[in-house]
Amino acid sequence: MNSRMIMPIIVGIYVSFTIGAMSMAPVVAADENEDIPTNAQNTGVHDSLVAALTQAELVATLQGDGPFTVFAPTDQAFADAGIDLAALDNVDGKATLTDILTYHVYAGAVQSSAVTDGMTVTMLNGDDATFTVTDGTVKIGEATVTTADVIASNGVIHVIDKVLMPPVDEPALPVGCDYLIGIDDTGFAYDNTDISINKGETVCWIWNDETMAHNVAQIANEGDTARMIGGAYSGEAMTSVDYRLTFDEDQTFLYMCEPHATMDMAGKVIVGTGIEQVQDSPADNYGDDDENNTPGFTVILLGIAAIAAVMVSRRQ
Repeated sequence: MNSRMIMPIIVGIYVSFTIGAMSMAPVVAADENEDIPTNAQNTGVHDSLVAALTQAELVATLQGDGPFTVFAPTDQAFADAGIDLAALDNVDGKATLTDILTYHVYAGAVQSSAVTDGMTVTMLNGDDATFTVTDGTVKIGEATVTTADVIASNGVIHVIDKVLMPPVDEPALPVGCDYLIGIDDTGFAYDNTDISINKGETVCWIWNDETMAHNVAQIANEGDTARMIGGAYSGEAMTSVDYRLTFDEDQTFLYMCEPHATMDMAGKVIVGTGIEQVQDSPADNYGDDDENNTPGFTVILLGIAAIAAVMVSRRQ
């Protein structure tokens, strides 16, 4: 084989090797002498993350001594999550953005070799996040770690393919309430229309400064649009209501909002078995009374018979 034939083969092998090496190279080039934000800015795939950190005024925090572990969503992850930084450019939006971003930061250095399946860490925002490890694939929450152990001067970066959303905090229940029912975002329905509780528990219907007035009126049957006479009643419909009922007996409690009854603004509370225990009426005990009185009646009859026998014997 002459040199003219050999050279294209060598070039082809070299090009193939180069392409293969590029495909295996990490997507993130890190400078261990630079801090986490600077490294993120230099990757070319974390522009959204850097912009978010800037808007939330967290860049200086992540430039601190640390060490920090940052789970860094890519630009595509931000796009998939639908995070609109312009819409979050206000006081409330900044608080929301800060909560999200600090849920991606752990105060300490965690490299992939230290991660185990089921391991839980408390992130900088105070919420917990859990790792899963399956066949060598590491996930934190719903996000997969696509590039691990990118070392920076003040910590570690792990690239992930999804934005981590902090768990939603349940609102604290008012004192004395076991369940809370309010008005939903439409303004034409309760926000918790079908609940099951135990006997002795208290349900609270509470709302404040609603656009429209509402109330709670017990009804006898589902679909009724007139309240049950003598039933539980919060009173006239108001834009602010605090109405509480403690249920001590098994029953199914049906209720509605009077002004919006025709719009099916109604709800249900199932207490215990949901079946009301009906007390026996006096009429139900008549048979028992007859049975209980039978021995006494028999004694009387026997007494009369004895007297009659004595009278007959005397006549004879």
